[in-house]
Amino acid sequence: MAAVASRSPLAKALIVCQVALSLVLLIGAGLFLRSLVNLASVDAGFNKENVLLFAIDPVDVGYKEDARLVNLYQQIEQRVTALPGVRAASISFFTFNQGAWTDPVSVRGRTPTREDDEEVNHNVVGPRYFATMGIPLLVGRVFGPQDTERSPKVAVINETMARRFFPDGSPIGRRFGIGDDPKHSDDIEVVGVVKDAKYESLRERKRPAAYYPYTQRIGYYYDFEVRYSGDPQAIISAVRRAVGEADRSLPITYGNTLARQVDRSITSQTLVAQLSTFFGVLAVFLACIGIYGLMSYAVSRRTNEIGVRLALGARRSSLLWMVMRESLTLVMIGLVAGLGAALAATRVVASQLYGLKPHDPTTVAVAMCLLLAVAALASFVPARRASQVDPMAALRYE
Repeated sequence: MAAVASRSPLAKALIVCQVALSLVLLIGAGLFLRSLVNLASVDAGFNKENVLLFAIDPVDVGYKEDARLVNLYQQIEQRVTALPGVRAASISFFTFNQGAWTDPVSVRGRTPTREDDEEVNHNVVGPRYFATMGIPLLVGRVFGPQDTERSPKVAVINETMARRFFPDGSPIGRRFGIGDDPKHSDDIEVVGVVKDAKYESLRERKRPAAYYPYTQRIGYYYDFEVRYSGDPQAIISAVRRAVGEADRSLPITYGNTLARQVDRSITSQTLVAQLSTFFGVLAVFLACIGIYGLMSYAVSRRTNEIGVRLALGARRSSLLWMVMRESLTLVMIGLVAGLGAALAATRVVASQLYGLKPHDPTTVAVAMCLLLAVAALASFVPARRASQVDPMAALRYE
């Protein structure tokens, strides 16, 4: 073996390089796959299943920002909610990953701190928005018919906003204003607190958020969500008819399901994970072919020697280990080299990971063990063939 190996230093170097590259790609693939799994399992704060997303355009048919527009929204919600199979429906300014309105807030009786300088997410919604999105109410109430244009301005806030801006007791009944001007800090009363939810991305950290009823902030709101049960195609057709009954000229477009909208927000991470996995598997495959070819060549050159050893009483298991030892040595050298390269390379992609460190020990260990096992299998096949050779046939081999 040594004679053969010494005449193939290039082949040995190629095997080491292939193993090292395979380890780098496998670790990268493992990190991206685990990051994708972490993102997919993130608690978005809402129930993404069985929600249809539509878009309406009241501007296109001449609606003004007045009571007639509010009446249109209410009619649409009432007619759609009354449909069989519809559990709740709501107009909103924004839905997940479809835009955002951010502004700082001023809180009555509270001196701003550096932490409070962070902007708050704002949304304008219908009274059934939280039921439609599956966002649980924790304290207080949601919006109702009592919240009109002429009634005191109210808001529902999320847990993070309640904890950050009203840490000293219940936020219910407390007041705040949009913008950092203290003279507006009495404008809006908090009437409820809901669970934290994601707004723009599954990767975002918890952010303060406030919701307002569209009856008190009259404007053009295009997003329309419908929570349903049963056949979605039948619901889509029924929703179109119900909106047409409210205003036959009002354009309505079916956009997507909320679940697909959430999945679409991690499309790039999914693509990166798929590509890295493909190239990782391809690199391992090529490395195994290289190891198999090198060992098969070495065994064929040592057939006479193997026959002599067997004729002299050598154990077949010892011959098996002798043949495998060189390939495993090359693999271990490649693993050590690849580990160093991988630890350096993964720092570059640290910002693309979620819930993982670039040198995650579990991912590194699994990748190394997997590559070692596959490489050992690739070298075992020619090694076993060598150990099973007939001594007399091997002695006659030229």
